Amino acid sequence: MKLSNKPIQKVVLVNPNFITKSITDKFTIPALGLEYLAANILDIAEVKIIDAKVRRLSLREIMKEINEFRPDIVGISCCFTIGINFALKIAKESKNQGYKTVLGGWHPSFEYSEILKYPFIDVIIRGEGELTFRELIQNRNLEKIKGLSYRENGKIKNNQDRLLIKNLNKLPFPARNLRNTKSYYQIFQMPIDVIETSRGCPFKCTFCNIHLFYRGLYRTKTIERVIQELKIISSDHKRKNVLIVDDNFTANMKRVEKICDQIIKEGIKLDLICQSRIDVIKKNPNVIEKMSKAGFWLFFLGIESFNQKSLDDIQKNVKFRDIIEAIKILHDNNIVIIGSLLVGSNLDEEAKDIDLMIKIVKKLGIDFPIYSVMTPLPGTKFRDLLIEKNYLLSHNWSEYNFTTAVNRLNKLSKDELERLLYKSYYYAYFHRGWKETFMRLFKRKGLQFLLNSRRIFSIMKEFLNFFIDIRRMKEKIEK
Repeated sequence: MKLSNKPIQKVVLVNPNFITKSITDKFTIPALGLEYLAANILDIAEVKIIDAKVRRLSLREIMKEINEFRPDIVGISCCFTIGINFALKIAKESKNQGYKTVLGGWHPSFEYSEILKYPFIDVIIRGEGELTFRELIQNRNLEKIKGLSYRENGKIKNNQDRLLIKNLNKLPFPARNLRNTKSYYQIFQMPIDVIETSRGCPFKCTFCNIHLFYRGLYRTKTIERVIQELKIISSDHKRKNVLIVDDNFTANMKRVEKICDQIIKEGIKLDLICQSRIDVIKKNPNVIEKMSKAGFWLFFLGIESFNQKSLDDIQKNVKFRDIIEAIKILHDNNIVIIGSLLVGSNLDEEAKDIDLMIKIVKKLGIDFPIYSVMTPLPGTKFRDLLIEKNYLLSHNWSEYNFTTAVNRLNKLSKDELERLLYKSYYYAYFHRGWKETFMRLFKRKGLQFLLNSRRIFSIMKEFLNFFIDIRRMKEKIEK
């Protein structure tokens, strides 16, 4: 059985629009995963990418562009659980227009049986998509393509898993040329591009399903490949930010140091952003210093909790003192921290634990705390535990936005979890000093950034709206 009874020549790839109610919703980041998929089939098909998330497109606007292109296949990515319902709407409308529909990404890879109950879904790609998608576009027999799930004669068929790509360097560079020319990619209104240098994470946090998606494997691209792509990004000689999208860029600090050495040697001028763990920062202060010299100015830091029981329960493998030391090391090198923190990070958590977290965040001077209600994502141990305890309250994926509690705990109800989240945000942004954060931003971004009145106006507008939302939270705190 083949997906299509005619050659597949035109493909649309869609990144669905979704809202998580976080300050990060204001960031507009290129859909790098779709650009990799596209690059791997450009020799056999014409491809259009519709990034509805960045462009804030409605379903009607998405379908208008799809119908104008008239593809043979509509491929929809869904790496965030909260986006699946919108992805299904796109698929349903696409199927009604006569297009074949394909879903891929983290959520469909874990929930393929549930999704294939919908008759308007033709195929699901499980796991890494580049090789599987290429064979699908070549219109091979579905039963011969590893990594596929589909229906045959009304029954769901799950083909053998495809092995992860051994050599990531063989993948073509992402198809950046397919970006919409009217899209502005930014973080805090600063222009941004993205790069991937590795895949996977060697750690096994119980609330995260990334290590499950990549089957516990961590693979890297060569330093030469990374530098080559950074040169491509910087070839227009415009100073810009580059987000390294790796789930754990700093997993191998010897490799990180070599990349920094090469960036400095080659004179590559980019402002670099990465995600990192606490423990490697504490153990490698000299590498952090070199990262700062190479242009790294912003870290997304997975702190999660200051409660040792919580850290142990979620298998974070760090100690409270490690967090203190890591933050000091970053700040000593004028690196700005966006710190991820969890409300409801262990079954026995109480309101007093969150009150203590609020005080510690202020004391440590975390520049931009991002709070989330710990959410039971598909495939995670945390979800299994909640189901076992009968604490899971919602199966509506649209509520899995990290600000809506979809579960209760031993001592905290759904409403209490949400109230504590609002309280954490309120005190993080209204009861604090901003001097040190602004000084770090000034040292790393300089007068040129601060004097750009249009950019400053846009940033102030975004933060004002965010702060207004936080102020509204106060009403819920006091209930």
